[in-house]
Amino acid sequence: MGRWVEKYRLPVGGDNILIVLLKATGLEADATLNNYQFLSDLLAASNDEADFTNYGRKVLSAADITVTPNTGTGITTVDIADQTWTSAGGAANNSLGAFLTCYRQTSSTPDSGVLVLTKHDYVQSTTGVNLLAAVPSIGTARWSVS
Repeated sequence: MGRWVEKYRLPVGGDNILIVLLKATGLEADATLNNYQFLSDLLAASNDEADFTNYGRKVLSAADITVTPNTGTGITTVDIADQTWTSAGGAANNSLGAFLTCYRQTSSTPDSGVLVLTKHDYVQSTTGVNLLAAVPSIGTARWSVS
């Protein structure tokens, strides 16, 4: 329990953490999405990655991620800086339903090796203007404090 937090600590100077946007159409329920370990399996189902004009997966730097452990409560919080897709859509638009945070070991790791860490509801439509993802705290991990 709580091992997912260590993945956010790894990208110091790297490109390990990704944000992937998913279309609303065909998006499976959370109970189903929770069963996918790898991004390739999630995308092979009815979940489609965004493909609007100017879309690309966001690659986070160490400066985008803040990991704050609280040894008194046993809770670790992971915060990610807000992300913007400039001129999102226009020629090709999407209705979005969710975004994922994912971990890849290296920039050449295929989707079959990319771990899905978290899923967040994200209901937006692209129209050609900037698209902002105000990433909430990624939740908490708990461990025993003695």
